[in-house]
Amino acid sequence: MEAVTAQLHRLLLVIVALAAFPLVVHGHVLDEYLQSTLVVIEPGDIRLKINLTPGIEIADKVISQIDRNGDETVSSDEATAYAEILKRDLTVGLDGRDTQLRLTASGMPELAELRTGHGIIQMEFSLTPGSFSGGIHQLTFENRHFDSLGVYLFNAARSPSASIRIVRQNRNANQSRGEIGFAYDFPRSLSQQTTGIFAFIAVALVGMLAVLWRITRTPTISTGSLSTGKPLVAER
Repeated sequence: MEAVTAQLHRLLLVIVALAAFPLVVHGHVLDEYLQSTLVVIEPGDIRLKINLTPGIEIADKVISQIDRNGDETVSSDEATAYAEILKRDLTVGLDGRDTQLRLTASGMPELAELRTGHGIIQMEFSLTPGSFSGGIHQLTFENRHFDSLGVYLFNAARSPSASIRIVRQNRNANQSRGEIGFAYDFPRSLSQQTTGIFAFIAVALVGMLAVLWRITRTPTISTGSLSTGKPLVAER
């Protein structure tokens, strides 16, 4: 009986291991290019933080777009050129208008690390939206980079500014396209400061009007009464 119980226990362990194995394999995709985009929205700046991780089987395809001269090193010019390739494959709109992206940061691992399937290419782009009007705004995003191999993630980060609130997010099935709806609320401190400025201006205007009124009401002294040629003497 104990031998049968032991065999059943071993069989159960084998079944559990076989069931878990596909999940482990699926968690580390070898032939896909994982591209994760995190959007950070602030009143005067919108940043796209993009992490790109090529799988082992397609790493050389990505590296061929980076290391153009094949010397197994990535120069700053080659890293910048690859960032331009990525930027051309991105489309970002704000409130129905196209925007221009600007590369603000980048990080490129060693090519040997990229070939392991764990190396992460980091790119950050920003756009300057100008001043927001109060209310709801919409940012749209599309990533077409290596679209035949790409696996995409798209998300909005919680804004560091209390004036920005993420109100909705929509994505297509593979997250290569998405929309972020956000609200901009004018800071209270700004409203209070503006109120104080207007109050100061109003008080100053009232004071100036009062001075002008007194000047116009003060009688003028005729210069004829001072033409005697005698010096003025204070009365005792």
